[in-house]
Amino acid sequence: MSVFVVNRKKLAVGTVILMLIAVLAVNKEQVVSVVTGNSKPIYSVKTETKQVALTFDISWGEENVQPILDILKKENIKATFFLSSPWAETKPELVKRIAADGHEIGSHGRRHVDLNTLTADALMKELDTSKEVLERLSGQKINLLRAPNGAYDNQVISIANERGYKVIQWSVDSLDWKRPGADAIINYVMNGRSKNKGASPGDIILFHASDSAPDTPEALPTVLKMLKEKNYEIVTVGKMLSNAQESCPPGSSL
Repeated sequence: MSVFVVNRKKLAVGTVILMLIAVLAVNKEQVVSVVTGNSKPIYSVKTETKQVALTFDISWGEENVQPILDILKKENIKATFFLSSPWAETKPELVKRIAADGHEIGSHGRRHVDLNTLTADALMKELDTSKEVLERLSGQKINLLRAPNGAYDNQVISIANERGYKVIQWSVDSLDWKRPGADAIINYVMNGRSKNKGASPGDIILFHASDSAPDTPEALPTVLKMLKEKNYEIVTVGKMLSNAQESCPPGSSL
């Protein structure tokens, strides 16, 4: 009798293992959710090259965009710009210049709302509408998403992946939207703050080109100069992902 009980237990365990393997094989994108229940966006990458990715979010205003583009052009730097589609529709000439200067364009959503508060249907509409607008105006294929306010959950990650996006966060925050002054922005990026480190290989650096961050054009030339002095190659998110060994943290997926 005891042998029969043990065999039943082994059979039950084996069945569970086979079911997990089947689920993982059918849907590789959801491996993290099955195992840990928590999907993650990409915050940074592991790479053998000494690269950092420069990113700018834009959801309103136009005062900072031209100066930032001028600085990047002068320094021959390509960056990734995450644009909200309503802003892009009202500033098509700036979208065209961003694209013409060789920068990468990603989506910052349709409305500046927390995506993790939306229903699945509303989220799909939000992502699809933004993608259509940005692709039409930029001529680029849009496959990167930065969620407004960095707000996400498993549903956001899953639906974004289904719609052809990789969800991109950041590992170094300039805090330029707090208007701390150019010197503080430079220090946050290069040296970090509190327990956070400064820029290191594989980091994704967050700036804003909206009018909410007036100190950014003043700080940017020094940040670029200091990164170059440390022999960093400053690239787009897409280029850094293409050179990455894996994405960080565990739970994110290239």
